[in-house]
Amino acid sequence: MKETFRYSLTLFLICFVAGILLSLVYAVTEPRILQKKAELQNSALTEVMPQAQQLEEKEKDGFTYYAALDDEGGLLGYAFVCEAKGYSSVIKAAVSICPEGKIINIRVLEQNETPGIGSQITGEKFLSGFKNKSRQDSIDAITGATVSSSALIKAVQQAIEKISP
Repeated sequence: MKETFRYSLTLFLICFVAGILLSLVYAVTEPRILQKKAELQNSALTEVMPQAQQLEEKEKDGFTYYAALDDEGGLLGYAFVCEAKGYSSVIKAAVSICPEGKIINIRVLEQNETPGIGSQITGEKFLSGFKNKSRQDSIDAITGATVSSSALIKAVQQAIEKISP
């Protein structure tokens, strides 16, 4: 009985110390992780709307998007990050649209879909199908990766709908 108690206490102390150390590491690294994610998002938004000199943050119904402005303050379009639940992960994409609502460019930021199947959503062949399409236009899903590609298509269309007047 004493031996069982001693082993239990030892295991408890090891887990307790490991938990405290893990929380300390998280507290130290969290700001840096958040900063890096923000930098990657800004970089992606700049990549999908390279002609923009300034991105002005806006919000509508809890959805954050950016008005892309030229050097004189003229509106070039909008850029935003949308996300959807795919087959096995959350898919995040940066998208730019012109003021009329047609897609200019799209880039997948994060995805952990099935390699070789769902990961095809990052391919240029699929992403080029978005260009010059509006939210009402049909975009073809990928055969074999229907859940992943349909989720991305739906997320982009819903985000455009939120921005459009």
